[in-house]
Amino acid sequence: MSAGVTIWRCASCRAGFFPAPLLCPRCHGDKFDIDRVHEAVVEEISVIRHMIGQENWQPRRIASVLTSGGPRMTVGLRDESGPGATIELFEDGTAPFGQAKK
Repeated sequence: MSAGVTIWRCASCRAGFFPAPLLCPRCHGDKFDIDRVHEAVVEEISVIRHMIGQENWQPRRIASVLTSGGPRMTVGLRDESGPGATIELFEDGTAPFGQAKK
């Protein structure tokens, strides 16, 4: 696990994106710098109850979050955080996750 989640920031206008775009939708730039965001506010929660082809699947919570660096993203939740909560972001492999700030 690594602290924060990777985002891509346009080298021209500094807008942040996740995942990496081919062109910046704001200024049409094609160069991006890698940046990291470390916290976000939970906007909505969903539960994935079934996964096709998986046996013994356990329900998993995901959230739409607004990051401190600007972009919205979907992350897996590792706790019971709800809408309005500020969470810490981290990566497990390449997947983004969040949990309540400690």
